[in-house]
Amino acid sequence: MSSLMNISWGITAFLQNKISVVVVFFLLAAGGSLLRWGLQNSGRWSKSAGTFVANIIASFLLGVLLGGSPSAETVTVIGTGFLGSFSTFSTVMMEVSDGLEDNRRLVAAVYLCLSVVAGVAAAFLGLEVGA
Repeated sequence: MSSLMNISWGITAFLQNKISVVVVFFLLAAGGSLLRWGLQNSGRWSKSAGTFVANIIASFLLGVLLGGSPSAETVTVIGTGFLGSFSTFSTVMMEVSDGLEDNRRLVAAVYLCLSVVAGVAAAFLGLEVGA
């Protein structure tokens, strides 16, 4: 009977841990998207520049995180939750599409290429810092 109780307590602790991970995930995801929104709408620069800055910061921080060999829960909560919502490739694509529709093809192409190259470079730098 005591082994059955131990299994029951183990399952309860497991479920409580998973619920905690989900709650923290949602809180950090909300925080990441609000922080990005703040950068995009700060008035210090254009919305596209705010998107660019958020994506480069997120790429660097994800590299730092992954360079430290974190647990799967940490990657899920911080990497996917916070940094995933802080960065946004879909907004980059929307901004590139807007540039193409406004007949600013060169600006749109440079913005897209710079976003990808700088993001990858920031991630590699972050991996080195985090290691």
